[in-house]
Amino acid sequence: MALTASPARGAGRDTCALWSAFSSVEAEAAVNALRRWRCSLVSLADLGHVRRRQLPSAHDPYIRLVLDRCLPPEVEEKLCSEPVDRLVQDIISVRTSVVDETVLHWTTGGIKQVVLIGSGYDTRAWRLRWPSNTCVYEIDAAIIQSQKMIALGDIQPRCARVSVSGSVSHTAAMLRSLRACGFDASRPVALVVEGVVEQMLPEPASELFAQLSLGCCSGSRMVVTMSDCRLKHLVRRHGRAYHLVEDYEAPGLMLNRAINAGWQDDELVLPGLMENRFDVDLHGCLYIAKLLKP
Repeated sequence: MALTASPARGAGRDTCALWSAFSSVEAEAAVNALRRWRCSLVSLADLGHVRRRQLPSAHDPYIRLVLDRCLPPEVEEKLCSEPVDRLVQDIISVRTSVVDETVLHWTTGGIKQVVLIGSGYDTRAWRLRWPSNTCVYEIDAAIIQSQKMIALGDIQPRCARVSVSGSVSHTAAMLRSLRACGFDASRPVALVVEGVVEQMLPEPASELFAQLSLGCCSGSRMVVTMSDCRLKHLVRRHGRAYHLVEDYEAPGLMLNRAINAGWQDDELVLPGLMENRFDVDLHGCLYIAKLLKP
């Protein structure tokens, strides 16, 4: 049984006006949020065939509240009927799971600051069970932060949460804003760069990695999700609704940019490993790098 688009409770003129006001990057944040919502609903019965399927079934009601404000139902319907819908769902489901467990492992090990770069409509502050005294900083455009606060502001997060307005296009200014909001650069941090480099050209990505390296201390960690170039070709060819896909580099080249910026490669999670673990076909499109600041 195929999933169908959920009717948006906040649909109407306001939702359409907000969608039209988004920049390309801001619109893509809502598209990614829809993918996370849909993969949180997938059950074995939805697959249409039998397989082991070890993907987590983390229910995320928080993201639906955001979508009801930001995504017009006609756009949601188009996205849900795309030929690449299942593949993108699987990629986001796997990368969310791996990033979740990675960051929780680091924070359980003693890191108390987490920074979500280009956080979009990330709900980890509400969804995950964080160790005590963890502070999660979410950095993204002011319009995304304001819409998330309107949708979720009445719900208590499970950690200290700080919203920071900033852009990966202006990394130095973004880090100044982060420090002004209480971030302590003298203490280790867990940085999450998820679904970001696919929206950046290579040189700005190098600048991002370099500024993040300069802006944190030894012992800091960073997890970066990267997509194989074949994914952008699939999305461009088969996508029926809006998608922002820059001409990003292959994962190996992107990883070298991070290493050249001062990061040490701690672990590169290859697609085959994730495909075997979760028993899902990612078409070799997902790579996840875990890095250390020496």
